[in-house]
Amino acid sequence: MRKKRIAVIGLGDFGIELVKRLYEDGQEVTAIDQDKNKIDRIREFSTYCVAIDSTDESELKEHGLDEMDAVVLAIGDNFENLIVTADSLKKIGAINIFARYQSDLNKRVLQMLGIENLFNPEEQAAHSMAEQLANSSVKGVTLLGQDYRILEATVPKQMQGKTVQGAKLREDWNLNLITVKRPKKNRRKSDRKDEEVLGIPSPNLVLSEGDILVLFGKVEDLEHMIGNR
Repeated sequence: MRKKRIAVIGLGDFGIELVKRLYEDGQEVTAIDQDKNKIDRIREFSTYCVAIDSTDESELKEHGLDEMDAVVLAIGDNFENLIVTADSLKKIGAINIFARYQSDLNKRVLQMLGIENLFNPEEQAAHSMAEQLANSSVKGVTLLGQDYRILEATVPKQMQGKTVQGAKLREDWNLNLITVKRPKKNRRKSDRKDEEVLGIPSPNLVLSEGDILVLFGKVEDLEHMIGNR
């Protein structure tokens, strides 16, 4: 599979973490910020990094932003920079622009510019934490628009010992199983990183106590399953 070329503009805490994750995942990551000190911090965790004015169309084009598979606007503290950079990216023909917004006003202006892929990390984190605090079986949530989400939840007791096919997630709950995370033997209880991702689940995979189901579906269907444990 070809590595994706992804640019991240704006190296605050979120932007830096995103660059590191993408780089660790094997993607070709270009990190951009006006602050040279931030560029120095991310140098060893990116494929390419450069300190430029992201509102300058010629600078963006010179560094190949119009040829990226995706560009993430992670600017969080300068509304004017965010909007002008988004407009500049549109003008040079950049595709798959993902933009961070921090208020409804940010969101509306970005939408007016034709930016469709919008995200808010704080809102995402708050939703995920609320779900986890409200229900101990929920281990993580990813919002996908208003109606859909990806949810990680411990396997319900009534599904333990059943095969994926026998659990009837699609038939009874209208949910799609993306994968299963299974704790490795002898791991420490506090160490959730020590899990094995089982890939695309076979219909014959037997679900065990402690498994975490990674599910995709509508909000109401996911809440229905979680509420009927």
